[in-house]
Amino acid sequence: MTESISTEINLQEEEANKLYVARKFQQASDTYSQAADNYLTNGQEVRAAEMRNNQCVALLQAKHPGDALTAVKGTALIFETAGDKLKQAMAYANEATALKDLGKKPEAIVIFTQAAGLFRQLNENEMYLEVMQSISALKFKSRNMIGALFSMQEGLRQVEKPTFKQKLLLKLLKIPQNLLEK
Repeated sequence: MTESISTEINLQEEEANKLYVARKFQQASDTYSQAADNYLTNGQEVRAAEMRNNQCVALLQAKHPGDALTAVKGTALIFETAGDKLKQAMAYANEATALKDLGKKPEAIVIFTQAAGLFRQLNENEMYLEVMQSISALKFKSRNMIGALFSMQEGLRQVEKPTFKQKLLLKLLKIPQNLLEK
């Protein structure tokens, strides 16, 4: 890739980031898509996958989960092949969020669980907690109260320095567990 093409794509990416910060999510999505296409054309599959993930987030913000799912599909595999587990986990989390927003709760739980496993391996405790909270919320909405409680509890257990609120929530979550064990 020539330097001028590289500079052009980088400027496109910067423009997309500015549009996103300005909350112009649809325009940001379109610009991320163009950058992804340009990166792909120039043989930079991983950078293209990063742009597709950014596009997914912009589309989720624009309330277009179907398009977001289309944008992010397959990017986790690209990151896995490249050996980037953090971006792979983030891609799974984005995909699961799109599935959740589409009302596909069981599929979202499966993909969120994959993301959680990777975040846990990487000791990304805050991201792990966020994903576990999403799993818990989905289980709660599916009327799987026990699963929701255990998912939330598992997520909170991984926090090294829990806040007062998190400590309190952990204590409260132990009440139903203790009742179930009796």
